[in-house]
This record gives sequence, structure tokens and C-alpha cells, in this order.
Amino acid sequence: MFLEKAYTGINRWYFYILSLLIVFVATQIGSLPLAGYLLWRNPELLQGGGNLSSVTDTNLGLALTLLGFLVGFFALLLCVKYIHHKNYLDIVTARRQLDWGRIFFGAGLWGILSLITFALPFIFGDTSDIVFQFQPLNFVVLLLISLMLFPFQTSFEELLFRGYLMQGSALVLRYRWAAILLTGILFGVLHGANPEVKEFGVWLALPQYILMGLILGLVAVKDDGMELALGLHGANNILAAVTFTSDASTLQTHALFKDLAPSASYWDIITIVVSGILFIWICNRKYHFWNKVNIWEKIDKG
Repeated sequence: MFLEKAYTGINRWYFYILSLLIVFVATQIGSLPLAGYLLWRNPELLQGGGNLSSVTDTNLGLALTLLGFLVGFFALLLCVKYIHHKNYLDIVTARRQLDWGRIFFGAGLWGILSLITFALPFIFGDTSDIVFQFQPLNFVVLLLISLMLFPFQTSFEELLFRGYLMQGSALVLRYRWAAILLTGILFGVLHGANPEVKEFGVWLALPQYILMGLILGLVAVKDDGMELALGLHGANNILAAVTFTSDASTLQTHALFKDLAPSASYWDIITIVVSGILFIWICNRKYHFWNKVNIWEKIDKG
């Protein structure tokens, strides 16, 4: 099974520390072009001034932001192979090969659910503060960058949290539910510096990230692989980049629409819960995975 793959290779605790350190350094090196770009745009940053809130407000800025994740993605895979002596697939799936059909199904399904969510304000809400800002050239470039680079960003986060760290925590905690819970909370907390959290408050924004982490972890464990989670996460971030943006958004892009008065409420949390339940239910109808893995059982080395 997927979490039992944690027992493959070499799993000394200091290898995890070393690998995480290498991945961190690699992402920082990958972010050097972004740092140069920011200094070029805002020379006053050298004197402690300037503004970092609009990093992704240009397509080049977005691409350079995602570059660090691309470098981190390959650094993590190299650590898995050459430090832990595992197969790349060991932290991705229990299947013999990557199931691309599951990835595309998860992406398509979450894409549909997300588009329905995006449409709700136009059907039931007040759209006076939402403006259509379609700029053909900028949007096409944004779309290309999103399709090429966001899969690396989301795959890096999935491999790190739902693969590497969830399997590593399973070695210590020994229970699937505990590994899902720990990495889900960690996933949310590490998004705590995002602008949405600062704008709308910890108790409104942070639970949304934690919920997403828990949903992704539950799907990965129940389906015995990360493919559906990879598709979900990729579709979520790509659509977030190309559909809506606001001054309070992590991704301030050349999206189709801009919310001039962004707000948040507990309905956003409810929306994620409902979307997550629908996603799991529909995926289970297709792949029949729900009863295959008991998350409450203790993990057996076998």
C-alpha cells in the first residue's frame, strides 16, 4: 500500500533532515532570478523599502516565482533516489506505474467543481465589484506559463507533503489518520504567510488551507496513490491563476476577472468541505477505493 512504501529504501531520521535542507537550499537558489527581478523593479528594497506584495502581477514575475518550485521538485526527486535509495514512484503511488488517467480525471473533476464555485457570485451574489479585465496577449502568456509551470509547483508540494513527509511521519506515528492529520495541518500552517491570511485573518483563511491539505491527504491514502491529489491540486492553482485575482490574492495575475473588494467568510470554508466531499464521492464512484484502505488501522511493515 501507499504509506507502506515508506519502509522502502533507507529511512534514517537524519536523511530526512538532510534532504529537507537540500530541498530548501535548492528552492532558494531557484528563487535567485526572482530576487534579481524584484530588485530591478524596486531598487529601494536594498534600503529596506519597497513592496513585495505584487510579485506575480506580471507574467515574468509569476514565471520566476514558480521557478523556485521547479528546482525544488527535481531536488526532492534526487534526494529520494540518491539519499534514501528509493524509486521515484515510491513517494507517489503504490501502483506499478503512474496512472495518468487518474491525474487527468482528478484535474477535470476539480476544474468543474471550481468553475461552478467561481460562477456562484454571478448567479447569487453582488458582482458590482468584479471587473472583466481580459487582455488577450497577457492572458495567453499567463495561460502558457500556468500550464507549463504550475504542474511543477503543485507536484512539488504534493510530493513533499503527501508523499515524502506523510510517509516519513507514518514511520514515526504508525497510523494513517495521524499522518494525514499532521501533514494536513503542516500544509496549512506553511501557507500562513500568504496575503489572504494577513488580509482576512487566521481563523478565516488558514482553515481553508488546512482543509485542502486534509482532503488531499485523505484522497492519496484512500486511493493508494497521489494521482487524484496531483490532478486536484494542479487544476486548483491553474484555475485560480487564470480566472480570478485581487489585491489580497497570493496570485495577482492577468486573470480574466479582478475582484476590487475581496472578502472572506465561513461560507468559503463550507464550500471547500462540500467540494471535497463531492470530489471524493465522484472519484470513489469511478475507482471504488473508499473501502480498500482503513485509515484507522496501524501501518504494518509487512
